[in-house]
Amino acid sequence: MNHADPALGLPADDGGALDMLTMLQFADSFFPSGATSFSWGLESLRHDARVSNAEQVFEVLCAHIEQRWAGFDRPLMHAAREAWVQRGAAALSDAIELDRLCEAMNLTRSWRDASRRLGFTQLRVHADLGQGIAQVYLDQVRASCLPGHLPVVQGLVWGAYGLSASGCDAMASSGLCTTVVGAALRLGLIGHTEGQRLLTRTRPLIARVMAAPPCPVDALWSGAPVLDLAAMRHEPRSARLFAN
Repeated sequence: MNHADPALGLPADDGGALDMLTMLQFADSFFPSGATSFSWGLESLRHDARVSNAEQVFEVLCAHIEQRWAGFDRPLMHAAREAWVQRGAAALSDAIELDRLCEAMNLTRSWRDASRRLGFTQLRVHADLGQGIAQVYLDQVRASCLPGHLPVVQGLVWGAYGLSASGCDAMASSGLCTTVVGAALRLGLIGHTEGQRLLTRTRPLIARVMAAPPCPVDALWSGAPVLDLAAMRHEPRSARLFAN
């Protein structure tokens, strides 16, 4: 990835700064990712009186990172990114296989729908921003009825921007936590300062997960039945603020 930009006055070897700025842009809550439509089970847990304070919100954050993202979304994202790094545009076939695997193994309909919607939004926005592979894969999703799951899209698109594996990890995990904390704020479970404390508390957990290599895609796992049940119970409710 050529980071030289005379208009910015940055030298060609200043890729670290530009990568950091790219990650800050894409991970910012201002970025139109569509994530604010989802609570990732938190609304249902609140409705069932399973979550009512900051400590219990933190438990939900830990469950998402350790018991879902670490063994499922993260390996898929890494595999899609690595395919791009190794094969460039030819990685499209790998992404399609990973996408179908994600669909087959995502057993909870609410999680599947959320992952599809967020993946589609990411593709559309990055295609509008001029990212070629995002447009190509978006066309594939539309033409072939591919699901376009979020972790696969993240790995493919962020890899095309030349972002590191650890950078992708940080963006995806922190983005998930920020979304859950934002939902907790809107549900009146915590205040803004408590939300920042919770995000700070998740850092060591995320760092521990990132320190270990992701599992291979033929060994994907997810072990958060409480979250799965919360998502299932959320589906039939007529009065709800979030999509899941």
